[in-house]
Amino acid sequence: MKKFYSPQFFILISLSLFLIVNNIIWLRMDTLPPAWDQAGHLQRSYEYFKAIDRLDSRLLSSLLNISNFYPPVFYIASYPFYKIFGMSGDSGCLANNLFLIILILSTYGIANHFYGKLTGVLSTLLVSTYSVVLGHSREYLLETSLISMVTLSIYLLIKSDDFKIRSYSLFFGIASGIGMQTRWSFVFFLFPVVIYKIYRIVTSHHSPVTSQRIKNLFLGSIISIVIFSPWYTANLGKIILQSSYSLKKAAIMEGDPHGLNTENFLFYIKSLNEQITSPCWLFFAAGFILYLYRNRFYLPFIPSFGRRGVGRSEIKDFTLLWWFVGSYAIITAIANKDTLRFSMPYLPAVAIFSTFWIKDIKSRLLKIGVIASLTILIFFQFFSSTYGLKIFPMERISLQPFNIILLNTNPPVREDWKIEEIEKAILSENKFYNTKNMVRIIPDHPRFTRATFEYYQYMNGYKNMGFGRYHNFPNFTDYIVIKTGDQGPAFSKEAYILTKHIEDAPPQFSNIFRKFREFKLPDGAASLYKRDIVPLTGVNAQDVTYMIKERLERMLLQFVKEHEGLEIQIIPYSDEESLRGRFKEITVFARKAMMGDYKHKDIGLMAEDIKFTFHDITVNLYSLKKDKIEVISLKEVIPSGRIYAGALKEYLAKEAKGIGEIDIHLKENVASVSAYSNSYIGLEMKFRPIVTPENNIAIKVEGLKLSFLPIPSFLLNILLNNIYIFNQNITPCRVVLNNIAIEDEYLKIN
Repeated sequence: MKKFYSPQFFILISLSLFLIVNNIIWLRMDTLPPAWDQAGHLQRSYEYFKAIDRLDSRLLSSLLNISNFYPPVFYIASYPFYKIFGMSGDSGCLANNLFLIILILSTYGIANHFYGKLTGVLSTLLVSTYSVVLGHSREYLLETSLISMVTLSIYLLIKSDDFKIRSYSLFFGIASGIGMQTRWSFVFFLFPVVIYKIYRIVTSHHSPVTSQRIKNLFLGSIISIVIFSPWYTANLGKIILQSSYSLKKAAIMEGDPHGLNTENFLFYIKSLNEQITSPCWLFFAAGFILYLYRNRFYLPFIPSFGRRGVGRSEIKDFTLLWWFVGSYAIITAIANKDTLRFSMPYLPAVAIFSTFWIKDIKSRLLKIGVIASLTILIFFQFFSSTYGLKIFPMERISLQPFNIILLNTNPPVREDWKIEEIEKAILSENKFYNTKNMVRIIPDHPRFTRATFEYYQYMNGYKNMGFGRYHNFPNFTDYIVIKTGDQGPAFSKEAYILTKHIEDAPPQFSNIFRKFREFKLPDGAASLYKRDIVPLTGVNAQDVTYMIKERLERMLLQFVKEHEGLEIQIIPYSDEESLRGRFKEITVFARKAMMGDYKHKDIGLMAEDIKFTFHDITVNLYSLKKDKIEVISLKEVIPSGRIYAGALKEYLAKEAKGIGEIDIHLKENVASVSAYSNSYIGLEMKFRPIVTPENNIAIKVEGLKLSFLPIPSFLLNILLNNIYIFNQNITPCRVVLNNIAIEDEYLKIN
């Protein structure tokens, strides 16, 4: 009980309450809409809240499937705050305070364990007031929960004494399981420390409790796996698919450094300067160099200066070093990077490196001076980040390649970005050519982006509205939103190009869209354009119908060969609508056709009785005159046709080069595929395509064999969970899929 009355405990509790109160004040003052990822995370958290609040038989399925890429712990942690204060961004952000307390207590515990109470207090004060930590504690992002669970897990791992103490080993298993349910990047920061601890166990040959440690490690691991495996099992395939974009393609698009080069290696060192400001960075650099110097006789990669023969066999605990260096190496190897967020979980180690040496200053006066300087720095760091307090005439001094960052201000901002007003203006028009009004948000400004518009649409329950960015513009576009000034990050080049294009209003644009509303924004103005097609002149409705048929036939030749009975039928609404490019129905039919992307490869698949019916379709006639087909709106499309097993076999034999033999059978709603290479390595699989209630196409594997080894089909079904051959959610129009039948060696759709 004495610990609870100690000065250190009083400081930690006071610090926690101080930060929480100021976070609440900050959130009450700030009126900015949620930015990119924040908006998406908030929507997912609301879905979890609704699922838990219903408390019905679907609860377990909902907890496993609402979010398919990010684990659910942080979203679920928001539940009590939504229950008490109602669903809002501010209520959700209050969940960060729970994790902030965990971060404070865990950082103190680690620092105190290695270096005593003074280091514990100073490092805790420092890490909790780093500008990046303060900023993320007021944003609905996963980073505060992630850094807290990483720190708690490492604290419990240290307290387990290399898994000697069972209770802490089991608590570590619980914490690491919850950590994996916070974000899958949790493993990047815990893995180096766990590997180091296992190394210590394996090399402690003279320890009589080695077998007990291994047993505790095993028990802790089992507990962790039991906690995190249900969600990962349900979403593993989705995580693998999306990670390929998240970890690599996004980095290329955003121009992040990657590969074996100096820029990549130094990226997170520079980022640390951005995260914690240059004065704190200097404290870290000095402390980290001193740490390496003091341990130079125990680290094989540090040259030993001076004394020789100092026992390298002496047991030293380098958990902090492995936490920082190991994590740094892993996240540096990952192509996708973020200056502020992705490296946050090693900041507690940074804070401890920054302060551990202060306790050893022999001069009492000098020690008091250093502590006072650090305390003043912490004080100004907090108030500059939270309320914009400035003690220097400038926030940063630009030097290359390293900038001097004196302040990172993030005060609350009271601004109205008119997003709800814009959405109400769109709904008041009450014209629904598409299944939903498709609104193209051209800017990618953090407070004026597609995700933010989607957030307010969700909050207000607007069903008849869909949002897209500038990709494939102006296909499937009813409304366009642009703004003056800042369009977003530098990599959003197309947003700048399209904004300039729209502002200059060339005829091909002004004949399709016209501006009908303007809205004043904090940094300029937003303009709302709606589709208002000017009828084509100099032609009649019959000329337009003929032109569409002729252009469609020409376009189809890029995708269709060896066709029989190819027909195009067009049913108009009226002559006036035809001159605007809008038709009741366009049907494309062929008795037989070899279909493929003949622009890129000379391989096609023979299909029979192919039919595509497009209902309520609008074609851009102005682009059509230039031999370019653009579909401005389309309510729904109904595909139908059948494919013979022999045609599929022939197609796959050409497509899958190097495979010696392929056989396909289609019967009783099951597709059987077998393939054997020239080296007699074979694959046999039976699967059933399923039309889901959401009108998607999923695959259920019913048998799988690799060579002569049967593979449990449930393993592949786990990977295929929530993965669809066709996903209705990403289509701008409704695709009608009434049924898929497999019979008499034919695959039949509708």
